[in-house]
Amino acid sequence: MGCKNCSKNYVWKFTNKKQLCKNCFCDYFERKIFATIRKFGIMPKNREFKIKNDKSLNANVVAYVLKKKFNVNFAEKTGINTTSLSQIAERIFFKILVGNFNNKIKNESPLYYLSDKEIELYARIKGISGKRSDKDDKISKLFNRFKQKNPDLEHNIINAFDQLR
Repeated sequence: MGCKNCSKNYVWKFTNKKQLCKNCFCDYFERKIFATIRKFGIMPKNREFKIKNDKSLNANVVAYVLKKKFNVNFAEKTGINTTSLSQIAERIFFKILVGNFNNKIKNESPLYYLSDKEIELYARIKGISGKRSDKDDKISKLFNRFKQKNPDLEHNIINAFDQLR
């Protein structure tokens, strides 16, 4: 079954069964980044983004997308946050598990609403490389067991967290 808009083979399938082809997925991904920047007011006054040069896949993907509309520079020590939805959801999950949850996690990243899987797919389509983020294996395994029962777990955690802020 292909993409509704262009009847090509799909590369991404949402849990609501909506499917996107390569071009529609890339458009969706980029629009999500720009919408998140607007929502959190991440836009620098001079419209020039500085991204921490950590050679990560997330940083390289954000730089690739932002270069389409803005000036982007890599900085050695500081820059915009490039943490993904998956990383944030796992961090919140961990804090709840250890009984140390507070809603003070400040993480306004252009990738705030995009999962690691979406980022990796976009990178594969566009030929972007970089190192994947490090994760705590014990927490990741437990988190993935919960995700098997609830594929939207990451989104659900973030939505609940956003309501608490």
